[in-house]
Amino acid sequence: MIYKKIVLSLIGFVIIFCSISYAIENNDNQVETATKGTSAPTIKTIIPAKCQQYIIGKPTIEAYFKDKSDIDSKSIKMYVNYEDVTENCNIDEEKITYTPRKKFKRGNQIVKIELIDLATNKNKQVYEWYFTVGTPVYNQYRGLLHSHTSASDGHGTYDDAYYMSKYKSNLDFFAITEHSNLLDNKESCSINNADNSEEWNNLIKCRDKFNQNKDFLALNGFEMTYNHKEENPIGHINVYNSDGFVYVDDKMTLENFYELLYSEEDLIGQLNHPCDKFGKFNNLKYSPHGDRAISLIEVGNGYNADMSKNIRSHDMYQLALDNGWHVAPTCNQDNHRVDFGVANEFRTVILSTDLTKDAIFDSIKKMRVYATEDKNLRIDYTINDRPMGSTLGDKAKLNFSICAIDNDNSDKIKEIQVISNKGEIIKSQTFNSNLARLDFSIKYAKNKFYYVKVIQNNDKISVTAPIWTKK
Repeated sequence: MIYKKIVLSLIGFVIIFCSISYAIENNDNQVETATKGTSAPTIKTIIPAKCQQYIIGKPTIEAYFKDKSDIDSKSIKMYVNYEDVTENCNIDEEKITYTPRKKFKRGNQIVKIELIDLATNKNKQVYEWYFTVGTPVYNQYRGLLHSHTSASDGHGTYDDAYYMSKYKSNLDFFAITEHSNLLDNKESCSINNADNSEEWNNLIKCRDKFNQNKDFLALNGFEMTYNHKEENPIGHINVYNSDGFVYVDDKMTLENFYELLYSEEDLIGQLNHPCDKFGKFNNLKYSPHGDRAISLIEVGNGYNADMSKNIRSHDMYQLALDNGWHVAPTCNQDNHRVDFGVANEFRTVILSTDLTKDAIFDSIKKMRVYATEDKNLRIDYTINDRPMGSTLGDKAKLNFSICAIDNDNSDKIKEIQVISNKGEIIKSQTFNSNLARLDFSIKYAKNKFYYVKVIQNNDKISVTAPIWTKK
């Protein structure tokens, strides 16, 4: 008897599993949506297809549906970017069709269909998807810009780091940034020449080996490490695009280091994990030379799977902007274990034309960057069609366009905030969806900055670089 019950239970589980698998199967524009009951409406086909890209400006949007019971024709609705367009649709017993009167703006368009059948329990079906109009100006590349191996105070080899980040976590780019004070022969190296450091030159060779295939960008840098065990520590700073490295000595004050980076035109700096433990860079006191050399600031740092054990520095990001710094936020794992890229979902996203060193560093210099605690959240943000990191001249209006998308069904977008000087939230909207869009306009104001914060239901937070207005 017990054996029979077990067999029946397994059969029932298989039937349920197969039913769910069939219901959620999605092949391009063929859609089978999960429903509450067998008589609920089913949306069979959508045009343009889910996630389809580079659509013309005025596409015809279609959704085909069916139901064992008749569908309540009055219940059929279509929303495009949250606007109810049903009265401008053509509706018959099996489909709804809509052609916009005006061209869509470039970017992601969110569509939602609602229908109810005529069964006694009035089953309601809601289906939401997005497609993209226009070829994007920039691609979005995901990676990490802060890590360590056994060459300084971490574990694993250079090969381990690049291999794992490329093949195990599928990152687009990854940077190894050893503590410069722990590299060999540091006394005989300079910012432009590290020929005497075997560890540095081995890193360059390994980097170049992994850059042979153009689907991954291996990067390197060094971490300038001021002593964090003293009272009022200064902080740590990553430097990229240098031919050599320097380390902290008695002459290398913070301002002297800013001036050194400023004197070398192609160098890029990142303020690492600003906090009480490691240092806040003299409370992020503004430095004109530092502002020219530093393009990034870490708002997320850590390799813990438990996000609460990592460092969040959103308050320091706000302080830096309020103090006059022009920086973009990053989120990095700062790996010290052999978990490169796979430790958690921290990612830095760079908007760039190509996955090449020159293109990526150009985008970092221009602060087309955002920080996310979610491995595949996508944020598109413009004002007057200009991307994050831009500075805008006088205009009558500022037209904001923000879209956040996460294709993991459990990762719902909870809220989008637009934040300005002194932490003022000038606009916010709540959601409970994997697709969220916010469009609005305000009057132009001088000497302002506006960045976007996306909050998800699992306490994942993402923030973009600002868009500034001129003084």
